[in-house]
Amino acid sequence: MASNQTVVSALHVSASKEVVFAGDEVTLGGQIDYPMTRRPSAGYPLIFVLHHACCNTRDDYVDYAQIALDKGFAVFRWDKRGTGRSGAGGRGSTTQDAVNAYEIALAQPSIDRRHAVILAVGAGSALLGSSFGLFARVQHPFGALLVANMLDPDEILAVDTRTLILMGEDDWNPAAIYGDAAASAHNHTYKHGAAYRRIAGADRLLMNQGMGMHADARKVIGSWLNGLMLPSALT
Repeated sequence: MASNQTVVSALHVSASKEVVFAGDEVTLGGQIDYPMTRRPSAGYPLIFVLHHACCNTRDDYVDYAQIALDKGFAVFRWDKRGTGRSGAGGRGSTTQDAVNAYEIALAQPSIDRRHAVILAVGAGSALLGSSFGLFARVQHPFGALLVANMLDPDEILAVDTRTLILMGEDDWNPAAIYGDAAASAHNHTYKHGAAYRRIAGADRLLMNQGMGMHADARKVIGSWLNGLMLPSALT
């Protein structure tokens, strides 16, 4: 999911702001990006990024951010401890870092905290499943977008909100379990609605052979975000 400075600087936003905040015994860096659309009376709906493991930084999620911005969502991205503009530290909880980041994201100006969607990628989906209650205590997520889902049909039941599961054709987890069966189990338990799509020709993180995000993934994510903001979904 690598990106470069040229791509980063091309992000279409009306405004961006650097945000420095406290993690768990470490200082973290992030940013809030606002769309070019007019501010809704209640504020902008929000996409909060819960990233994959390894050394991903906020810049690895530019493609996702642009889709959300184009649909009228503000986006909060941040750097995990030891990456990007965040500090490093061996003490403290990375889970608490993520919860702190979520709380800071919701506190940004012009954000409608009631309509916050968590984008959880790879290991981020596992973290969301194991710690959903911690995020919900801050603000119950309006939706969850799980990319490269790592929650099986039992584990996904912790994610008590509208859910979209996206898996690339090259995901190493079996789609029958982490896609079809996970969505079916969620729909059997909740009335929110869970959908699953497998993107043919996309790698695990929905990229297209180094050419950026797969076009079909862009369409599916954009359509789902549009549907979230329909009047019928907001009631």
